[in-house]
Amino acid sequence: MASVYRRGDKWYIRWHSAAGLWQSAPCAAQTKTEAKRLAVDKERQEDRARFGLEPMPSDCTLTLGEMCRWWIREYAQRDGSEEQRLDKHILRKQIAKVPVRLLTAALIDARLREMEREGAAAASLNKLRSMLYAIFSRAHKAGTYNGQNPVAGVERRRVVRDHQFETLRAEEIAPLLDSVPADWRALFACAIWTGMRKGELFGLRKSDVDLERGVIFVARSYSKATTKGGHADYIPIAEPLLPVLQAAIEIAPGDLVFPAPGHEGKMRSPQLDPQKVLRHALSRAGLVTAYEHICRTCKHAAREQHTWRHKDAAERCCMNEGCGRKLWLKAIPRNMRFHDLRHTAATLLFRAGVDPYRVQKILRHRDVKTTTAIYGHLDVEDLRPAINRMAPNMPPIALPTRAVANGNSEPLVTLVLQGASESRSDVNREGSAPTIPPAYLGAKCRIRTCGPCRVKAVLYR
Repeated sequence: MASVYRRGDKWYIRWHSAAGLWQSAPCAAQTKTEAKRLAVDKERQEDRARFGLEPMPSDCTLTLGEMCRWWIREYAQRDGSEEQRLDKHILRKQIAKVPVRLLTAALIDARLREMEREGAAAASLNKLRSMLYAIFSRAHKAGTYNGQNPVAGVERRRVVRDHQFETLRAEEIAPLLDSVPADWRALFACAIWTGMRKGELFGLRKSDVDLERGVIFVARSYSKATTKGGHADYIPIAEPLLPVLQAAIEIAPGDLVFPAPGHEGKMRSPQLDPQKVLRHALSRAGLVTAYEHICRTCKHAAREQHTWRHKDAAERCCMNEGCGRKLWLKAIPRNMRFHDLRHTAATLLFRAGVDPYRVQKILRHRDVKTTTAIYGHLDVEDLRPAINRMAPNMPPIALPTRAVANGNSEPLVTLVLQGASESRSDVNREGSAPTIPPAYLGAKCRIRTCGPCRVKAVLYR
């Protein structure tokens, strides 16, 4: 059994080694209790090594930053997005210097709350939490870390999905594709008609496209041999897309269908952002939310008012006193990402009446709930034909009527509203008492000493 003793001003610990021999060494403990704890831990470590058991969690000497860098080298995506996220929120912060054996759920949650105070969204916090959980899981499988996953005790943030996704309508596809540059047009058309992801389009090979059968074999993302979902699938090629893919395959050098222009068939870089191309194309196609009319003269003079926003692109002049110059027009495109073209594909299929399970197979989702709840964006006008199908042959609803003085009948709604308007006109007439409709004379009031009261106008009695 491990023991301790003191010699001079230092504490020494004694333990049985893996070979069964006594060993002793000085320690940095200040008290006898601390020295005993160190001696017990040391002997326990030797026992586990003697019986061939895995090392204890305290044997891992890595810090959180070192473990994150190990994970980036071995498992991170090649587009650099995960590395940037870890570098911004973990590696540059003090938490990166904490040893993983001392890392707790409270420390991780404190870092997430700090990000929340800085304005980070709940989805961003959940994404970072998932990455840290994956890092510890990978380290455990690799034998680098053998303790409990501290991220498991960190609660997920609730994400309020109040963002309205912008999608294209069928009549807007042609103007958009006409505004896309020629070296991007075939890729954008394929994204709309197939719903493929950016990495799947960049990594699509000519051998994956069978024009005779009219199918695409989606099996890789960028240079990886698997997709985001981890499975390979066949999807059909729409008829309008067949000539586009055939022309792209004929003119593309190398094995890729959409190689980087001017790079002899090499793959487009994962850091390449087609969203900028999309936003410029939306502006040129007139698919915008508004237009900013800017007076560059007043802006250069640092005037308080130099920009006006309007729905149209009509020519206008500056309204500031003493200026009157022609305003510079700037289009504000729709807030669309390149990934929203995948949402567009699902929405257009739903609008065409395709059932959710076929849409799920085209988008290659594992769960149909993902397809219907996240990717299907139907607006009010899409729902109007559906609700009009309810009881289409039902006759008009008869409104209740009431007889009037001339013997005719009028709908009760018209009679009451006329009475209410006459009462309001009587009140507004100076010096005249309000007129009470005959139907309301003699109505009872809650106050016993008052006379007949004016009852508020109602639709039905």
